[in-house]
Amino acid sequence: MDPNYTIRQAKLDDGKAVLELVNELENRESDPQIFSQIWAEYLGHMHTHVWVAENMENQVLGFLSVVGQNLLHHEGMVYEIQELMVTASCQGKGLGRKLIEALKNELKEKDVKSIEVTSNKRRKEAHAFYEAMGFTNSHEKFTIYF
Repeated sequence: MDPNYTIRQAKLDDGKAVLELVNELENRESDPQIFSQIWAEYLGHMHTHVWVAENMENQVLGFLSVVGQNLLHHEGMVYEIQELMVTASCQGKGLGRKLIEALKNELKEKDVKSIEVTSNKRRKEAHAFYEAMGFTNSHEKFTIYF
């Protein structure tokens, strides 16, 4: 990874840049009011951690959000990656890896049972990335949409 990039805890002011990343990944325009509300909830939740990757010009090029909860069947705390996004022009340059490393460093001192991630079946490159990061494809996820 380019040493001119840094990983840091996200701030409320990063919301606009993160919204642009979400829109890029999802290939649609998210509602900025709904996004801002959820972004503020993320940053205020006790078991939610959010990091951003930015360049020397303070441009946000990636972010990672993770939510933790105690689960009965794991007998302890499990964190699930909610979003991991890196702008297309920076993919393959180590930003995603650095964001995952920041997460692991944050959680290594805590009594965490596991870190989980769900990735859409069509995102084959993301699956390869997560496997390279040490994740095991051990579950199927089922969804009901409303």
